[in-house]
Amino acid sequence: MTRWRRVQQPLVLMDQLGWFIRLRWGAGAAVIAAAILDGVYLRWYGPWVAMLAIGLCILAYNAFFWLVTPRQENQAPQRRMLSLAYLQVALDLLCLTLLTLWTGGSASPLLGFYVFHMVFASLLLTDRVAYAIAAAAGATLAGGLVLTGQFPVQATERAVLAGWGVMLLATVYLANHITRGLHRHRRRIQRQRDRIRIMGDRIRRQQQGMIQQEKVAAIGQLAAGVAHEISNPLACIDSMLQLLQRRGGNVSDEAFVNMREQVARITQTVQQLIHFAHPSAGERQTVPANQIVQRALQIIRFDPRLRKIDLVLTPAQEDLSVRVQPRAMEQVLINLILNALDAVAETPQPRLEVRTRREGERCVVDIIDNGHGIRPEHLGRLFEPFFTTKPVGKGTGLGLAISYSIIQSMGGTVSVESEPGKGTQFTVSLPAGQDEPGHDHSQE
Repeated sequence: MTRWRRVQQPLVLMDQLGWFIRLRWGAGAAVIAAAILDGVYLRWYGPWVAMLAIGLCILAYNAFFWLVTPRQENQAPQRRMLSLAYLQVALDLLCLTLLTLWTGGSASPLLGFYVFHMVFASLLLTDRVAYAIAAAAGATLAGGLVLTGQFPVQATERAVLAGWGVMLLATVYLANHITRGLHRHRRRIQRQRDRIRIMGDRIRRQQQGMIQQEKVAAIGQLAAGVAHEISNPLACIDSMLQLLQRRGGNVSDEAFVNMREQVARITQTVQQLIHFAHPSAGERQTVPANQIVQRALQIIRFDPRLRKIDLVLTPAQEDLSVRVQPRAMEQVLINLILNALDAVAETPQPRLEVRTRREGERCVVDIIDNGHGIRPEHLGRLFEPFFTTKPVGKGTGLGLAISYSIIQSMGGTVSVESEPGKGTQFTVSLPAGQDEPGHDHSQE
């Protein structure tokens, strides 16, 4: 696996080649500057013009590699990237060898720069190829020293040159060891990222499922009211049909109008239920805060308990809009209002107030009841999943937790104030939104 680690990662190789090219701009400029300095002032080495030409060659072929190296992963085929890596290392070693031969051979101050190229070879290529390049670099320099008559004669100088060759091999070994660790770490991080992404997707799906379950539970609570809401117009239509049957078709236009109105009532009721039960869309919209409250109350009106309480709606007088997911926001308000209806169930004079207001740059919705209140030790746990103060079978303990998660995802907050025996106030705060040009809220 480690032998082919870089071959299997063209994107990593592309990044390393790009970094290598950026370094070479500086190397080429340094060679040109050193050649000019030596030719004009220092006079340490003879062929400064040749060294200047090498520096220009480095910049020239580096410009070529900069142009042909892919910038995107889908433009980086494996063979092309490896060919570019081989060619760059070979050209760099050739230029370095020539500069070394012209600046003192085995005593050249440039010998240490071979170490950098061994590191580059280890980063760009496989282990075996990196060792082969180290051996080729040593053989090339030795051959050049022999051809130019600079090969060391004394034993100590030869030992120094041999040590230099061993150092190249040791550099490759250490660089390979380090890069293997880096690649293992990279693979480990990538696997963790993949697991986190999979877990995040799973959590989002489960959360969406719980949200949908809470909607179904809310519809179940409203089922009796829905049945009553539909039964009245159905009874009216049935009476009209019986009248039509007795009169043999002689029915006034007013009767037909009445029947159509009752059918429209049923249709509106069904559409509202379908709208509420439909999975929440992820897109946010800028909508009036009062409109969202009105829609939530239209669904809540099916609950027969609402007819027994004093409902006070206090809408904001100004045009106050919020940017939210409308269906999700409606579900939050319905959950909070249903909880309030449960809280005032045994109150002699039940009262529920729903109001919208502006607070700085935020839109606030308050839901206030005069029910039994919440004990202080329970306040800190209200938004915990599965925590409920209702009797077994009366609540799942998910409504407030889901509401809290929905509001938080829209950049808002939910807070609660309560005093046992006096009532509870839930406050939903959201960033106030700006109406979009030409946006028609009536179609939402």
